[in-house]
Amino acid sequence: MIFGNRSYTRSPVGQSFVWVAEYYDNTALSEFDWKTKKTNSFYDIDRTKLYKFGLVGEGSQVYFDVANGVFNLNNHRLMLSYIAGGVEYGLTGRTLLYNDIITYKDAVSDAKLTGFDPGGQFGNQIVQYNFGYKKQMELENVNINYQAVFSLPYSESTFLQVKITSDQDLDGKLVIRRNGLIVDEINAPLVGGKVGIINWVIK
Repeated sequence: MIFGNRSYTRSPVGQSFVWVAEYYDNTALSEFDWKTKKTNSFYDIDRTKLYKFGLVGEGSQVYFDVANGVFNLNNHRLMLSYIAGGVEYGLTGRTLLYNDIITYKDAVSDAKLTGFDPGGQFGNQIVQYNFGYKKQMELENVNINYQAVFSLPYSESTFLQVKITSDQDLDGKLVIRRNGLIVDEINAPLVGGKVGIINWVIK
């Protein structure tokens, strides 16, 4: 397997990070094949067999467990919950399938044009890698839409973007745990039917 194997911490190509989909049958599909460098399509990932999903590169492995949505950042487990009215709604750590996966890259293009010369050159550069998932769940009679995307930018701190929508008003807070210990509590009141967004810098 790839995740958990420190032999796989560098991208097999010039790109800094590549996505990796691990399956429960001990097989895997990666953005680029480790030996042939052949490109694989994100749309070829078999979500019915998915076990872990994330990024490998720059000496790191960052991924989440599909069975419970818990993030693993270089062997540090990151869990999230939402607490309101004395009730803790576990956003991760539940025996649900978090297989509605997300991955994309942020890129910029620089143009070098001379007047109106159409022969000007464009340079493209990836500035951020992202991966995560989205999940709909009913917790304690509350319907919650939840999305978590882990982002690795080149020029800024790594962060986790959390989007939450509830079908009712909740005056609560987002609780983040690392390796079982609370590392942050963020006031996050929700208005029913409206999206709440939090960007949390990894600590």
